[in-house]
Amino acid sequence: MIDSALVAVVNELNEFLRLKFRLKGDRAVITNVVGQDGAPAIKDENKVLVSLINIEEEKRATPKHQDTGSNKPVYLYLYVLFSASFSANLNVEALKFISSVIAFFQSKTVFDPQNTNGLDPGIEKLMFEIYSLSFQEQSNMWASIGAKCMPAVLYKVRMIAINEALMKYEAPAVEGLDRNASASN
Repeated sequence: MIDSALVAVVNELNEFLRLKFRLKGDRAVITNVVGQDGAPAIKDENKVLVSLINIEEEKRATPKHQDTGSNKPVYLYLYVLFSASFSANLNVEALKFISSVIAFFQSKTVFDPQNTNGLDPGIEKLMFEIYSLSFQEQSNMWASIGAKCMPAVLYKVRMIAINEALMKYEAPAVEGLDRNASASN
C-alpha cells in the first residue's frame, strides 16, 4: 500500500512538472539518495529524488468498544524526502525544481482515490505537510542517509491506514468416504 501511494503521488508530480516546464520525460523518481555501496543511487542526474526516509506509527486514542476479534487498522506517518540531484553547475535548476515540488503540494495537499488516479481505493486519504528540521536534525538526517546535503524538502505524509484482513482458509468437508471401510480393515 505504501508503494502504490508513493507511485500515484509521484505520477501526479511528474505530470505537474511536465506541464510546468514542457518536459518530455519524468523528472521525479522514487529511489534512495545513495545506494548500498555509498554511490549515488541513480547515475542520471537532473532528477528529483523521492525517498521514503522514515515510517512512524500514529498512536490513535480509540473509544472504548467491544472486541470484535479483528485487528485495528495501523495508521502511519511517512516521512518523504524530495531532493534535487542536479549537476553542480545546475544548482539554480535544482532550486527551481524544489520550489516546484513545494508549489505542487501547496496546490494539492490532500490526495484521495477520487482526486488521484491510481491511488489504492483502500487509502482513504493522504495529507502532505512540510516537516521542518533543525540544522542539527538536518545534519543527522543527511549523515544517516550517507549523502551530501543538497536542495531538498521533507514532507510528513499523514494517515495511511493499513487494514489487511487475514485470509481465513476453511477446508471443504471430505466426502465420498465409506465409513464402514475402515472398520473392516
